[in-house]
Amino acid sequence: MEVNSLISGDIEENAFVLTQFKHMKTQSVISRERLEALCDYLMKKVESGEQEHFITLNDQMPVRINHSEMEELLQELIDIRGKLS
Repeated sequence: MEVNSLISGDIEENAFVLTQFKHMKTQSVISRERLEALCDYLMKKVESGEQEHFITLNDQMPVRINHSEMEELLQELIDIRGKLS
C-alpha cells in the first residue's frame, strides 16, 4: 500500500491502483503510460503558474486542488512512477 498526503493506492507490476484521493474513496487503475501523461500534464500546469485545477473522480465528482496541491500531487506521482517495475 502506497500512502501519500493526497493519494493512496497499490503499486502493481505496470500500474498504480488508486484507492483514495484527498480522503475520498475511489478505484482507478493507472497504467505506466497514463501516469507519464498525468505527470507531463501536471508539470505544464504547475510551470504555467495555474492557481487551481479540477480533477474528476469516478467520472462524476469534480475535486478542486490548489497550486500547492498540484505540486504535491505531481511529486507523489513522480515518486510512484519511479517505483513501477
